[in-house]
Amino acid sequence: MRIAVVSKKDDQKARGIISGIKKYLEQEGHELRDERKVKGSDYIVTLGGDGTLIHKACEYVELGIPIIGINTGSLGFLTAVDAHDWRLAVDRVLAGKTFISERISLDIKIGKDNFRAVNEAVVKGLYRVVELRVGVREVEFLKVLGDGVIIASQTGSTAYSLSSGGPIVDPDLDCMLVTPINPIGLPIPSVMLSPDELVKIEIVRGDNVLLIVDGQEHRKVSTGDRIEIKRGKYRVKLGYLSDKQFLKALNMKFGLGSRAIS
Repeated sequence: MRIAVVSKKDDQKARGIISGIKKYLEQEGHELRDERKVKGSDYIVTLGGDGTLIHKACEYVELGIPIIGINTGSLGFLTAVDAHDWRLAVDRVLAGKTFISERISLDIKIGKDNFRAVNEAVVKGLYRVVELRVGVREVEFLKVLGDGVIIASQTGSTAYSLSSGGPIVDPDLDCMLVTPINPIGLPIPSVMLSPDELVKIEIVRGDNVLLIVDGQEHRKVSTGDRIEIKRGKYRVKLGYLSDKQFLKALNMKFGLGSRAIS
């Protein structure tokens, strides 16, 4: 089996684990590849946190290769195992005993520029209130006066959208979430849309407004600009050791199963 192992640059902890994985794969008669030879691999292993996993999943999504995350960072909601369990993850990959969770990606278009997201696309003002008009297909759906708006996939439901009041979505449920950020006036609920919808955002008013894609890409947008967001052409394939990984991660990170009811 050909396993590509990728990590965040300057991650010393990851370097030590990569060395261990390389030695282990060679002993078992398998091939370890780096970022220069990801194409044609059977599996991709990322070392880092959720940010690394999301970034690499977005970068390699066109290849259709399953990707499993080993957490060497501080946040590991989307990763499969923590660093000390790397051998368990590798053994499961080699044995073909991982569970693949497929989710939609998002394609974002503004003018001649195109972007891809795994988590979300965010339109927000840096310092002042912005006014945005959000349409769904040809229907004027929502007017946002506040800090901005988030369009998230089900994967992104546990990221920025959640901290802005959006719901947690089961990763098996393809959808797009529209979540306003600190709207002025009455609260505006987060809305779950069909993944087949086309969401259009128009910048009505605002200075220093940015389009931010998965926290990585930043593009300045201006009054009158229009952004289109739809289901991406490619699906993200995340590998886990259990088909109950999402529920286990929720309980571990949020303590839902141990909360006292008074």
